[in-house]
Amino acid sequence: MAQAQNGAPVTLPPPTAANPSDACWLPAHVAAAQLARRETTAVALVDACHAAWQARHAAVNAMVLADFEAAREAAAGSDARRQAGRTRGPLDGVPFSVKESFDVAGWPTTCGAPARATHRAAADAVVVERLRAHGAVLLGKTNVPLGLRDWQTYNAVYGTTRNPHDLSRTPGGSSGGSAAAVCAGMSYFDIGSDIGSSLRNPAHYCGVFSHKSSHGIVPLRGHGNAQAGFAAQDINVAGPVARSARDLELVLRAIAGPDAAEGAAWRLDLPPCDIARLDGFRVAVLPTHPLAEADAAVSGAIERLGHWLEAAGAQVAWHVRPDFDPAELWRVYVLLLRATTSLYMDDAAFADALARAGQPDSDDADYATLQFTGAALSHRHWLRLQPARERFARAWHRFFGDYDVLLCPAASTTAFPLDEQGEPWQRSITVNGRPWPLTSQLFWAGHSGLCGLPSTVAPIGPASDGLPVGVQVVAGRYHDLTALRFAQLLEDAGFAFRAPRI
Repeated sequence: MAQAQNGAPVTLPPPTAANPSDACWLPAHVAAAQLARRETTAVALVDACHAAWQARHAAVNAMVLADFEAAREAAAGSDARRQAGRTRGPLDGVPFSVKESFDVAGWPTTCGAPARATHRAAADAVVVERLRAHGAVLLGKTNVPLGLRDWQTYNAVYGTTRNPHDLSRTPGGSSGGSAAAVCAGMSYFDIGSDIGSSLRNPAHYCGVFSHKSSHGIVPLRGHGNAQAGFAAQDINVAGPVARSARDLELVLRAIAGPDAAEGAAWRLDLPPCDIARLDGFRVAVLPTHPLAEADAAVSGAIERLGHWLEAAGAQVAWHVRPDFDPAELWRVYVLLLRATTSLYMDDAAFADALARAGQPDSDDADYATLQFTGAALSHRHWLRLQPARERFARAWHRFFGDYDVLLCPAASTTAFPLDEQGEPWQRSITVNGRPWPLTSQLFWAGHSGLCGLPSTVAPIGPASDGLPVGVQVVAGRYHDLTALRFAQLLEDAGFAFRAPRI
C-alpha cells in the first residue's frame, strides 16, 4: 500500500498538455462500454489509473492510500467473470476510489486526525461494499481536511492536496481529494460526502461532475463515525464524483437504496425524469445572493448559461427564490450543521465549544458564535428548530411546482489560493475585489442542503479568470434523476470535463 509523505514540500513540475486519448481520461460509462465490447480489460484500466497516479501523485497528492496490487487481482477476477459470461453489471471492472472518511476493511480511516492514524476499519462502508458487489475495482482512498471541516484538503497525516488545474490553488473540501483524483485521471469515479458543499465545491473548483444525493437515499454506515439506522447523520449525504454526468447516474443507482433491515420494509423508486431536451425544462436562475455574493467569474458564467438556455428554447426565470427568509434558513442551517459535525470533535474541542456557545434562541447570525452554539446544541433545542426546517421544505416544494431545476453557484468564487493559516472560520476570500468571510459561502451549501434536496454540479467553464467553474443544479427532494438529466443534457451540448494541463 503506497502512502503520501506527511506534509513534505514538493517540487512542482512544469505543466504539460494531457493527452485526452489516454485511457485514464475516459468517462466511467465509456470505459464500461469498452469492457462490454471486449475492447479493453479491467487490468488495463487499473494500469492506466496507476500510470496517472505515478505521473501526478507527487504534485497533486489526491489519492493518499492506494493498493494497486490488490486492484489488479480484483481486476483480473473481473476479466475472468466477463470471459465466463458472469458479469455483475456495467460497473464490473471499472476502477474507483473513495473518500478517506469511508471505511475499507483493514485500512485506516482517520478523517485527517493524527490521533486516529493507527485505526483500522473492521468492515467496508456500505457504499464500498455495494460497489465491490457490482464488480467495481477499488484503487485507494482520497484525501480530506481535518475533521472534514474545510474548503481545502490538508491534514497532518497525509499532507496537502492541490488543484490539478492550478497547483497553487485549493481543490476544495472536504471531498477535495475525491475531485482532484478524478480530475487528474487517477480513478474513473470516487465516492464523497456532503454536509456543507463537500461534494459540490470540489467539483466546481476542479471542473468535474458531482451529485449530492437526496438526504437518506444512500446509506452512510461506515462513514466517519456514522452507524446505521437510528444513528443516521442529519443533513449529511454520500454521492459520486466523476468526469461525466452519465457516470453519476450509473454510480448512484449502484449505491442507493435501503440499508440492512430497512430493506425488508421499503425500496427506493426515484421519480423518473421524462424531459428529453433542454428546451423542455423550466429553469430558475439565481446567479448571486445578497447573503453570499458570488464573484463575477462565477455569477457571470451562470448568467451566460441562463441566456444560452433561453436562446435554446428553455423557459428561464431570473433571480427567483423560494418564499422563506434566507437569513433565518442560514441561521438554522449553521446550528444544525455544527450540531451534526460535533460528532467529529474530540473531547477538548467539544469542551471549548460548550464554553464559547451562545444562546440557541437568540437572533445572533455571526458564524463564529453560531458554530459553537450549534456544536453544544441540546436535543431539546434541536427539536425546536425542526418546525422552521419544515417551513423551508414546504416552500421548496411549492417552488419546484413552478420550476424543474434551480441553477445557482456551488461556491462564491473559483478555486482560491491555498491558505492553511488559522481556522477556516478565521479566513476570508476575495469576492469582486472585496473580502468576505470564507464561511459566507456555506450559504450555497445550506440553501438547498438543509432540506435534503439533490444537487448536481456540472462544469460550465472556464470562467473569465481561466479557472474551472461549475453550476449547481438543484431539484426537488427525491428528484435526483431530474438534476442528473439536466446535467447530462448540458454535457451533450458541450459543457463537459476538460483534462488539466499537468
